[in-house]
Amino acid sequence: MRCCLVAILLLLIAALLAGCESNDAPKISSVPTIVASDSNVGPLLLWHGWSGGDRQALGRLVEQYNRQQSDGRIVLQSVPLASFAAELRAAVAAGSGPHVILIPNTWIGGLADAGVLLPLDDLIPAQETDMLLPVTLAGAQARDADGALRLYGAPVRFDTLALYYNAANLTVPPTDTATMLVVGRGLSDPEAQPPIWGLALNLSHDNMIGYLYAFDGRIFSDEGHVALGTTGRAGAERWLSWLIALQNDPRILARSESSILVDREVKDGRAIMTFGWAHQIGVYRDLWGEQVGVAPLPRLSETGLAPRPYVRADVLAINHLAGTSERVAAARFIRFMISEEAQSVLLQSNMQPASRALALTGDSLQESVARIFRAQAEQGIPMSNSSARAFVEQEIKRMQRQALLGLTTPADAVTEADRRLRERFEPSSPTP
Repeated sequence: MRCCLVAILLLLIAALLAGCESNDAPKISSVPTIVASDSNVGPLLLWHGWSGGDRQALGRLVEQYNRQQSDGRIVLQSVPLASFAAELRAAVAAGSGPHVILIPNTWIGGLADAGVLLPLDDLIPAQETDMLLPVTLAGAQARDADGALRLYGAPVRFDTLALYYNAANLTVPPTDTATMLVVGRGLSDPEAQPPIWGLALNLSHDNMIGYLYAFDGRIFSDEGHVALGTTGRAGAERWLSWLIALQNDPRILARSESSILVDREVKDGRAIMTFGWAHQIGVYRDLWGEQVGVAPLPRLSETGLAPRPYVRADVLAINHLAGTSERVAAARFIRFMISEEAQSVLLQSNMQPASRALALTGDSLQESVARIFRAQAEQGIPMSNSSARAFVEQEIKRMQRQALLGLTTPADAVTEADRRLRERFEPSSPTP
């Protein structure tokens, strides 16, 4: 009996010690470690940075999907975009992380280079990805270690620019820039208190880069070589001169260094036309109600060419650590998200679906607007996902800023930007 009591006492002491040990031990992250599994797949964790109504729409789609699944259900986790990429890299480096991620296409290149993402070419049938807008697919591709171009994300929605206008003041939107400027000047009253602007433009790099291509300018050649100061020089100089003329026009509100002023005048209802992104449709609907108008960006009168604005996309990607069964389950969810069923839900939630197979034949505001943005995206250029994207944008912004501030001529601004780009990308090549 005494032996039994001693044994019981020892067990109790061990249990108490174990409890103290667990309380003092560092807490383990709730993020599941990703391991290969050949059995039924458990829940798949999906990280995303969507907020507001977009987040609610995503939640509804996940609920709808999960009701149809016996395994591989999706669990959503919201992560602030400011820390998303760093947290993702750290989690994957530690051997864990989410199974699926919903990210901007601009992150694809860096994450693929870091070995975070799994190529999707063998997981998503080509006949399904072929139903997505080519410009969104281009923004989700990157080269692997062998130099092969691979698809690292499936686009679910896109964003690009269009002309927003108040149809109460302007019944027919301009189709070319000369008409846009004439109409904008005619509707302006800069002497009023407060002033009224027929055309208000934020001359930021993202908003106006499409017209550099309409002037037949270019930053890189089709082969990937720096072309800003050679074949792209004439167009780039004309683009800068055009921006300077817009900024100096007293009857047009066009600013690059004071973009907040432009945004405030637009949102306070003191502007009739402006360039805006697709995701801002709710802002303009609140501003102008049923009179909100959306039209393609006007063609450039000087060349007759349509601008080629940036096209951003949000894409679904898979953690390269996912096991075989988890990869299949994750791909199944991605295929659901690019299906007509899910893409229609995104459209009804005022997002622009990446699918070009989705019929847009109705008269609703969502479909009317979607037709315009889809057509605009078809002629746009994908926002770069290269790890060098930030450097290129910085140099073009510097070129633009120096010319608009009158610190240098357009010709000299182009020369300097071309030189800096060549120093970074082609250090051994002679400067033209």
